[in-house]
Formats: sequence, structure tokens, C-alpha cells
Amino acid sequence: MKKANSRNIVLGMLGIATVLSIGGAVSSTLAWYAYATRAALLYSGTSVFDNGQLEIGVKSSAEIPELVTLGMVEETHGGSYYYFAPAGEGLSSTYMNAYLSARGYASDTLMPVTSGRFDHEDSNYNTHHLLTAPNSEVRNPDATHNLASHATYSQITFAFKTFRTNASGNREYVSGQELWLTYVQTRASQTSSGNVAKAMRMYINRDETYYGANNGFIFNPSVEQSGATKVGGLLNLGYDETYDFDDNGEIIYGDYSIKSGASDDGASNAPYAGDDLIWDVNNKWDWESKPNNEQNQKDFADTFTATHSASAPRYYENLDNLDIKTAKYLGTDDVVQTKDSNGILANPEGKKTSVCKTGGESVGWIGEFDATIYLEGWDFSVIDEEQSHKFDFQLRFETNRI
Repeated sequence: MKKANSRNIVLGMLGIATVLSIGGAVSSTLAWYAYATRAALLYSGTSVFDNGQLEIGVKSSAEIPELVTLGMVEETHGGSYYYFAPAGEGLSSTYMNAYLSARGYASDTLMPVTSGRFDHEDSNYNTHHLLTAPNSEVRNPDATHNLASHATYSQITFAFKTFRTNASGNREYVSGQELWLTYVQTRASQTSSGNVAKAMRMYINRDETYYGANNGFIFNPSVEQSGATKVGGLLNLGYDETYDFDDNGEIIYGDYSIKSGASDDGASNAPYAGDDLIWDVNNKWDWESKPNNEQNQKDFADTFTATHSASAPRYYENLDNLDIKTAKYLGTDDVVQTKDSNGILANPEGKKTSVCKTGGESVGWIGEFDATIYLEGWDFSVIDEEQSHKFDFQLRFETNRI
């Protein structure tokens, strides 16, 4: 039997810190686009198997001499540059910071962005572009959204090679070997707390030749079941505890439309005249955390839950008339592959869950895939209370022994 061998990649990311300052003072309520995660992005191979059958590296369209100086081995194939960690080593934070920085991507700071509407099963909405935060001028798909700067997220093209050692002690690289993601963990770090890790997303884009066109998907490593993140709704981006509004009333940010059959958007044309209570118009709360009249309602105010301002010309008691669009994601049940009773990895019937497959001599025996790592700003975890919290993100890739 061919049992699996592995290579771990550990991403340790420090938590949210404010980056917005006005007149030397930082407001107590910050828009989600004003957050940043700051960290030394730590990618370290922690599993070295007996026969060293797996090499791991990264790909770049431009040469990065610093990686060679640091000890990585450079190869060129098809006009691209590949850098592999020395045999038996993983991708250290030193390697990864140099790789990301040279390509203009975030190496020690992540800013919440958004994918906008996304559905890997719908060809009309399965193109993945990261966008900047919504604002009062960018409220729906008809408005112009700006692409997020590379400096706000990380993009890594992982590269793998598998080999056997022949009778003469020389390496023989092997094609057709698939690699799977077999372990993932997102959690608050040991020196912190909070839930910001739940906002982590990884967009995985694989080789079309083997996996087919439009095979990319968003992976949410903090959940087991696949689901969706709403990418529209009311927000409290002002520096108070009320939902944002303008001369027309409360603002619906993000991607939405009026539901078929609804006569209007469902907003009340009269100013809000109720008690000064926090409202969960975006349906963030679960039953256990939902406040009651005996609790201090103000303690539950955040970016997604707020009061209605009596000054707003119109307000939304709920969003039932609106079709709030979503970014669909896959959870660990659909992405993380488990071994059978014999320790063998295999794709489930009718599905290809592996992330890449090693090629032949013409491509340097390499298998590769693209990973875009970012914080989804519409995730309910990206709130003020998460400032300065830290989290860890760990991945392990494996292939069957040769």
C-alpha cells in the first residue's frame, strides 16, 4: 500500500490593529476597511518524512535573487521562476516574506477586503476579484468598485515535486502524483483571543488542464459545512452607534437587488420613532448571543448591529424585500481530504478534491496551484472588538508515498 507523506505549512498571523487616525485621535468605532492584521506571516514546514519524497516551493513570473541568497534552489520552466526549499525543509517565514514582498503582495499586513458576489457553480459569478470596502458611493453592482491593492492580501503559487530514490541513490521525479490538503486549523493564537480567524478565506485556483475550467473556489477553513457570506446590508461605518444614512435614508451597502415580486425595497418612509435599541437588521446574532431587554443594548453595537437614527428620512426594520447577494464558500468537509483505513488518499467518486497534480519532464515534474489568502470584510467577525487579536492558520499538504 502507498501511504501518505506530508509537508506542513503553518501561517501565523497577528491580529487586527487600527490604521486610521484623524487629528491624532482614533475613534472608538471604526469601519471594517480601516482594520489591518499585522503579522510576520509564518510558513514553516514542520513535517519531514522518512524518505523525503516531497519538495515544496513557490513560483514567480519574475526572478527573485534574494531567495537564492537565502538558500532556496532556483529553476526556470516556461518563462517562470520556481524556488524550492532545500531538501527536508519547509517554507520558512524568511522565504515567504521575501517572496511576497518582491511581488508586491502583503507579507506582514492584511487588510479586510471582499470578494463580492461569488458562486463557483455559476459561470456568471465565479470570477474571483478582491475589492476594496464599500462606501456611500459604491452601494450596489451598478456602481464602480475598485480592485483591492496587492498590498492588502497575499497571493502564493505553491509548487510541489515528488520523487523516489533509485538503487543508485539518485532522485527520480514522478509525474501524475496528486497532492491534497489534509489538515487545516484556524484559531485564536495562544497569546490572544477573539474570533477574527473566522474571517480568513483562501481562494484556491487549480490547473485547468486536469481540473477543468472555472474550477476555483473560496475555502473557509474555520467551518466544516459549505455556506455563504452575505456581501451586502446595513453598516455602521460612521463613528457612532447608528446605521449609516444620507439624505435619502439608511444606506444599503454592497451587492443586492429588490426581490422579484416586491413592490419596493421595504424601507419605512417615516423616520424611526422607536426606543433607542440595537437592531440586528443583518441577522448576525444567534439565539445564544442575542441581547434581551435586561442587557445593556449598547454593548452589542458594532459594524453590523446598531441603532436606527431618528434623523434618517427612512429606515429598514428588516431586509426582507431585498435579495442580499452572497459569496459562496466550501468548508473543510468538502476541501480537506481524509485517508482511508490503509492510509491512502484518493479523490471521492465524481470529485477532484486534490489541489494539484505533478506534471512531466516538460514542466519540470512540477505540480502547482494558486492560493489567495485574505480577510473577508463582510464576515461578521470583523468588528471593533477584534482589534489587536491574533490568530493562527495552519495547513498541511500530503501525497501518497511512491
